[in-house]
Amino acid sequence: MREWIRNVAPRLVAPMGVGGVLGLIGPFGTYDLLTLLPRLGYWLTVVSFNWVLADAGIRRVEALASDRLPAPRFTVPILGALVVSVPATGVVVLANGLSGIGWPQSVLTLYWQVLVLLAAISLPVYAWVDMRDAATKAPSVAKGGTPTTPERADVTGLALFLARLPGPLKGRLLCLEMQDHYLAVHTTGGTEVILCRMEDAARELGGIGRRVHRSWWVAEDAVEASARNGQRHFLRLIDGRSVPVGRSFRPDLKQAGWL
Repeated sequence: MREWIRNVAPRLVAPMGVGGVLGLIGPFGTYDLLTLLPRLGYWLTVVSFNWVLADAGIRRVEALASDRLPAPRFTVPILGALVVSVPATGVVVLANGLSGIGWPQSVLTLYWQVLVLLAAISLPVYAWVDMRDAATKAPSVAKGGTPTTPERADVTGLALFLARLPGPLKGRLLCLEMQDHYLAVHTTGGTEVILCRMEDAARELGGIGRRVHRSWWVAEDAVEASARNGQRHFLRLIDGRSVPVGRSFRPDLKQAGWL
């Protein structure tokens, strides 16, 4: 439970905050249709459900096409919002009916309102996450302002990461794959899923590997070769796995000789 609170609870702050603000101002006529508490409940529910849908849609678009899209900070969240706009509209339709607002007279009008709201929220949130992820690639610095030595970072970070596993590491560590709030730890001995943020794991394991994609971290000694398919870059690992390389991660990987 403590691990869940530390990893998942911070992610709930943003949707709860947005839902609370919308509940107070009451857009799209909800201010006149609902009193304060029902209005807050309505917007907190709608935003929370659709936040999860939008997050899943954006992650899917990013994994499949971010390297082929122009201006990904803009196009990825827009396409993600478009992908989930239909089920998100269904959430709003259901919420309207159950809250007493009433079933919509024009589903098409409601659809466009939902799409605009999804895009308006997804764009700044995705841009902020992208900038935060870029910042995590900077070298780690100790509290006194002195860069930590690679040897000390390797030992300490690896120990912290291994403590997250339910048991000893099974085989050789190959890569980590982000799956919503969880990480799939891929080794030569199999795969196990743990509750952990990619940012935390990548920081702890920074001495023995690199983040190559928002959803992937790879151990340096697991890389066998690099490959390219059009504008998309991949790393081939020793187990035959193909890992995508994110566009923003390419310069660092080229400098390190990975590409």
